[in-house]
Amino acid sequence: MKSICVGDNVIDYYVNSREMYPGGNSLNVAVHLARLGADSAYLGNIGDDEMAGVIVRALKANNVSFDHCVYIENGTTKHCNYEVIDGERHFISVELGDNWSGPCDLTEELIEYVSGFDVVISNCNAKMQDEMKKISCLDSIYVYDFGEKDKYHVDEYLDLVCTNMDLAMFSLPHQEEENVIRFCDRIRSKGVTNVLVTMGRYGQYLCNEKGCVHGEARYVEAVDTMGAGDSFLAAFVNQLCSSGWKKGEVLNREKIEAAFDVASNYSRDNCLSKGGFGFEVKQ
Repeated sequence: MKSICVGDNVIDYYVNSREMYPGGNSLNVAVHLARLGADSAYLGNIGDDEMAGVIVRALKANNVSFDHCVYIENGTTKHCNYEVIDGERHFISVELGDNWSGPCDLTEELIEYVSGFDVVISNCNAKMQDEMKKISCLDSIYVYDFGEKDKYHVDEYLDLVCTNMDLAMFSLPHQEEENVIRFCDRIRSKGVTNVLVTMGRYGQYLCNEKGCVHGEARYVEAVDTMGAGDSFLAAFVNQLCSSGWKKGEVLNREKIEAAFDVASNYSRDNCLSKGGFGFEVKQ
């Protein structure tokens, strides 16, 4: 199956170690899908500063197609600043530069291009919520990562993006199962078929009209947890596609458990390298 990740690209800068890595949820997922053997593409705006060149090199090195990306004249690449201590990242700030290249406007031409993919994946950090209605009208499997911030979990935001959505992913702190089910029921009422909730060391839940399935976390002494959720999502989606996932399908326990197993192992292993996918910017 052909997959495309629509949205953000950034440079993740580790202030305490002075290391830099290309990243962004959409870029990370696209790279991981390609590494898993998928026919993977990335679509987003790309600047023309020095760090945009790093983004392009990372895409080329990982065999991700990006031939429809929009290049922004004098566009600057977003920087996210972190401290990484004992493998855990701690957010500090964001720098957009003088002319941030994102977010991407999905023109009719670009939507026609995207419609040729079996799976379309985007996320809240792409800042493209007003464009998602265009994707929701396609026949493609529609996947969206809502992250962990409460501002992306409120009704006003959900109503913008949830229509005709096949898989919604949320990152939440540990919750009792009853609370998870209640949360997922609310999300499904917005037009989402399957709701995935990841909770770090407490594992994952996937809920749909057939019920809720819990998956166990896989433990490792992490070198860097950057991109753990992105690598999990990529492996989860790739496994579902390998099992014949269809648009509008209510996933069964067998498919969910197989995807949990593959994704947990892949995400665990990704935590053994630095950055979203281990591609360091040499200064």
